[in-house]
Amino acid sequence: MPSNHESERLLQEEKRKNLLCGGLAGEIQQVAQGIMLARETVELQTRGALPESSARFIEPALADMDVCVRYLNYIAENLADLTSQVQGRLTPRLQPVEPAWQWEQMVSLVNESCPGGDRVHWKCGCAEGQFVLADQAWADKVLLNLLMNALRYTQEPVRVSLQPEGEGMRLLVEDSGPGLPPELMEHLFEPFLADSAQDGARHGVGLGLYLAREYSLAMGWGFSLESGPAGTSVRLDIPVDPLPSSGHASLRSASRSLAVRSRQADRLRTAQSCLAL
Repeated sequence: MPSNHESERLLQEEKRKNLLCGGLAGEIQQVAQGIMLARETVELQTRGALPESSARFIEPALADMDVCVRYLNYIAENLADLTSQVQGRLTPRLQPVEPAWQWEQMVSLVNESCPGGDRVHWKCGCAEGQFVLADQAWADKVLLNLLMNALRYTQEPVRVSLQPEGEGMRLLVEDSGPGLPPELMEHLFEPFLADSAQDGARHGVGLGLYLAREYSLAMGWGFSLESGPAGTSVRLDIPVDPLPSSGHASLRSASRSLAVRSRQADRLRTAQSCLAL
């Protein structure tokens, strides 16, 4: 057992790390805003002012800046959520969510964006119009973070299945990648832990899987992971809260709105930026 002096030192070190994460999140967001302002300036000043031979080089450069800004904002958002989680302030905004429809739309958007055809296979056995109390944004983040991890490590299709389980639902995300090494499994849910892909490249900053679990647990979902030579699978156990049937029509209309799909598309563009870098 650590001494009082050692405990105090560890506590102060944790506070410094937390302050650093919060400060970095703000600094990164400022840099991202600066890049976007510069991008808009370049676009305005060069629109229609350059010969076609020169203008064709500008558009890809502006697109690359968009990718970098989304990636920076993604890192900043994760750091801010990590800070909130450490401080005990990571609180979900619970509302009725229709996961079968919402996640099917997300998988559809992922497949539309993947070169070479469908990379994610979706299977759903849950009844239409079944709602759970969840944070709508977090529900998308959980699935996207799990898909991003799986797609980085395998060229085979990733399997996503949502099925009834007792009084709730069970989500499975399975890949056929090389699996996680035993030495990594021991520390898998430590923040900033990132594994190297088969090509030796280190992908991400090691917060996606950690936050996917933290989002899930904060919403009252069960979260478990298994990995071996045949691949990795993540299981979410989601309780279903009965909702008054009289409100289902209005809930379904709100949960399937264009605004929801627009937010999903924006999150997907962020995910694409992370996978592209």
